[in-house]
Amino acid sequence: MRSVNRIFTDTLLKIKSRFQLVKEIQEEYSSNVDDIREKKYSDERTKQIIDNISDIVTLVNKQGIIIYNNKTIKKILGYEAEELNGRHILELIHPDDKEIISEKFNNILTKEGIDKLAEFRFCSKSGKYLLIESIGNVQLNNPAFNAIILISRDITEKRKIEDSIKASEEKLRSLIHNITDIITIISVSGDIIYQSASARQLMGYEENELQKRNFSEIVHPDDFPLVMQSFKKLIENGGISELTEFRLLDKNSNYFYIEAQATNQINNPNINGLVVNSRDISIRKKADEEKKILIKELTKNNYDLKQFSYIVSHNLRAPLTNLTSMIKLLDFGTVKTERSLKLLEGFKSTTFHLNETLNDLIDILVVKDNLNIQTEMISFKKSLNKITRSIHSLFIETNTSISSDFSSAEHVKFNEPYLESIFQNLITNSIRYRSLERATVITIHTAVKEDEIILTYTDNGIGFDMKQVKDKIFGLHQKFHHHPESRGIGLYLIHAQITSLGGTINVDSKINIGTTFTISFKK
Repeated sequence: MRSVNRIFTDTLLKIKSRFQLVKEIQEEYSSNVDDIREKKYSDERTKQIIDNISDIVTLVNKQGIIIYNNKTIKKILGYEAEELNGRHILELIHPDDKEIISEKFNNILTKEGIDKLAEFRFCSKSGKYLLIESIGNVQLNNPAFNAIILISRDITEKRKIEDSIKASEEKLRSLIHNITDIITIISVSGDIIYQSASARQLMGYEENELQKRNFSEIVHPDDFPLVMQSFKKLIENGGISELTEFRLLDKNSNYFYIEAQATNQINNPNINGLVVNSRDISIRKKADEEKKILIKELTKNNYDLKQFSYIVSHNLRAPLTNLTSMIKLLDFGTVKTERSLKLLEGFKSTTFHLNETLNDLIDILVVKDNLNIQTEMISFKKSLNKITRSIHSLFIETNTSISSDFSSAEHVKFNEPYLESIFQNLITNSIRYRSLERATVITIHTAVKEDEIILTYTDNGIGFDMKQVKDKIFGLHQKFHHHPESRGIGLYLIHAQITSLGGTINVDSKINIGTTFTISFKK
């Protein structure tokens, strides 16, 4: 019985031991399955990450044969992931880049780990070469890879942008170096940070020779307070300063004038200072000084000429008045010899002509010397009627008619004696240079144009050739007809009177048709 129990007990122990073994086997199997599943999941996740990064991942064996590409290659180069497998990488590199890349590839075969960046042109599926930037990680001794891992990206557009920026910078630098203006950057403390190469042409300094020196060292002491005031104002208020003229010291210890304007770029991290643009104005300053001296001399000469004119006109006035009075008292009927009569007639004509010339000179002096001409609102009709009444007999004698229309502008702000003088000179000229083949007709009308009042005066006289007259028509003592009463003063006076008050006068004329004067008055 004991023997049976022992056998049974031993059997149970064996069965229990086997069950334990089976359980352990099951647990170990279950653990291995989980590990396999986790590894599979991890590999899939890694593959997904590699296929979705923006760079191309390529595996190349030590012979240079492509054995793997991630899916990103299609987005950049157009190839499918497996399409390039088995091809040598040098086949797809630009012929001009093959030699240097082949040499680099052979060098890294003896290394392990990450190599330096390389740039080369790689042929895309469309046949277009793209500029690629690539870095290699040598893992030939790593059994997991046994290859060189290449991480590559397309830098074609990046390089275009960089080249464009570089070209722009080079162009800007060339521009700054070749302009005549001096470009200077000054720090808040007044130290010169940068000065362009043009400083050599104007000041004798090489580019940046003045660097780290304070601008106070080269500004003329008398001009420094003005420059410092502008400097402080620009720092406090920002923006752009006003143009300032001052003197700078050149390398030969000579001062010259410049005109400068500065821009506050203190908050610009690329500049961090005041950008000053300055140019040499020494020639201009010298010309200005010469101009001032010349104006002073001309003013004095003009004053002396005026005084001379006043003296001459004043000293001639009394004798001429006496002469004209004596001539009027002479009884030419008592003169018995023809020779004496001719002499007296000539003396009379010369005296009257001299008197008219003197009167013309006085009229011109009055117009030219009157700087404070009084103006008021004047009626065109009233001024015209005053003149036509004073020469009414002349209208009848010469069969002259005049028509006027001032409805568009009845009044003008002008000087009344001037306006009357203008009407009188225009009308008497029309009568003097009338056509003997027809009755003389004068028409006058006004119009309004923007900020001007236009007076148009037209006659049907003998006119003149505009091509021959050109710019002489309003000149002093300019005569265009051999008329005995022509003095060449009327149009000169009209022009002087109109322009002295900001107006303009233009003329158009045709021979045997007539003449039109267009006068513009400020509104």
